[in-house]
Amino acid sequence: MNKKIINPIAYILLVLIIGTVGFHIIKITFSDGQVDSNILDALYFAVITLTTVGYGDNLELLNLSEPGHSIGIVFTVLYILIGYGIVLWAFSSLIANLVEGTLSGSKKEKEMLKKIESLNNHYILCGIAKTGLTIIDEFIKTEKSFVVVSEIQEELDNLISSCGENEILFIKGDSTEEATLLNAGIENAVGLICNLPSDKDNVFLALTARPLNKQMRIISHALDKKSREKFLKAGVNNVVFSEQIGAFRMVSEVIRPTVVSFLDVMLKDSSTKRISEVYLSEKSKYVGKKVAESDIFKDTGLVVVAVFEPEKNNFIYNPGPDEQLNAGNTLVVIGDVNQVKKLESLANPV
Repeated sequence: MNKKIINPIAYILLVLIIGTVGFHIIKITFSDGQVDSNILDALYFAVITLTTVGYGDNLELLNLSEPGHSIGIVFTVLYILIGYGIVLWAFSSLIANLVEGTLSGSKKEKEMLKKIESLNNHYILCGIAKTGLTIIDEFIKTEKSFVVVSEIQEELDNLISSCGENEILFIKGDSTEEATLLNAGIENAVGLICNLPSDKDNVFLALTARPLNKQMRIISHALDKKSREKFLKAGVNNVVFSEQIGAFRMVSEVIRPTVVSFLDVMLKDSSTKRISEVYLSEKSKYVGKKVAESDIFKDTGLVVVAVFEPEKNNFIYNPGPDEQLNAGNTLVVIGDVNQVKKLESLANPV
């Protein structure tokens, strides 16, 4: 709980404790006749004093003899002046902090929604779970715009604490609902990752998301291989099976360990070198040129390791110097974030 709320409550309790102890000590010290050690009487006097209910001459209920009666009056006067002032301050601070916290939370939420509204060509991650933090880390390293959607507050709290100074845009809500996806800017997104705990939820998410944006790419995590066709029918572009990836990783470690090590080092590299893809639009100066005369390496320092031809659904690996680049091709390159951004600006100018 916020210290701004805890502190006023602590002061109120402290004032009550001081009053209760004070009245109790006066009672057992100066009371006439048999002393009732029940501390509830002292607590009662402390409460009715602070609440200004008033008890007239009811100090006699403590059965005090002189000088106990006079001491009781002096203590009561001081207790009212000091204690009531502290309690008034504590209550006003408590109410102010509660109102401020509500308004602040509402303000932050509005600011975040405004930032999300301004996004374009961003990615949406629905569900954090076990793999979500790794996905988010890669988005941050490659400087991609993204929004996280989760209805589990604990997941969002862990996300905020783990990302440190990096500002994370997120929506708290059910990602299978249209309103939540619209708040996440799905209409302007280029990609959606379905990372909910169950295949059923991920299929339903895809069914909800696809009509809202028919162009974006949807990738879903799945557990059961038998559900692949359901995902494809729901509008998912590709399905990722954890067990299959794990098996492929193990066999790769055996038969191509250097390649696996190369990719691992690349992913952990602080300079964020990555195998990236860049779309080649009709406006690009590279269109119609051969690889050798395109000056891609001179412009960006990047080497084209493959070219994807969508009309033929074909990859040209390690393209030769005479390979022609056409509009609609996707260039596969290896380099850091800044180099890739430079190539993106040249390959797909506004």
